[in-house]
Amino acid sequence: MRLLLAPLLLLGLVLALGACADDTSEVQRLIEGDATVVDVRTPEEYAAGHVEGAINIDLSADDFRERVDELPRDTYYVLYCASGARAARAVAVMRSLGFGSVVNAGGYDALAELGVTTTR
Repeated sequence: MRLLLAPLLLLGLVLALGACADDTSEVQRLIEGDATVVDVRTPEEYAAGHVEGAINIDLSADDFRERVDELPRDTYYVLYCASGARAARAVAVMRSLGFGSVVNAGGYDALAELGVTTTR
């Protein structure tokens, strides 16, 4: 059992690193352009601060899939959360629903550091 723990931890680390944001300059350009920004954190996290203009669709909500499915598919979407991990899962859901232009912007604090306009 202990022999399996180290490879599992390594796999978790690799998956977490894979959840990091796409190219930051492209993400910033999309956010400042016509992309729809989606905050997939909880409403409480969103209320504490969010990217200006972002809509909040909580990944952990029971109706996440239904709410996302109502969005138009002919636009770009930029998703973020606290670290990028939930946004990566949300990107996968949206792509499975037929959304082609969806990117993971990573975490809220990293976006704020990039200079993306946020509210706190």
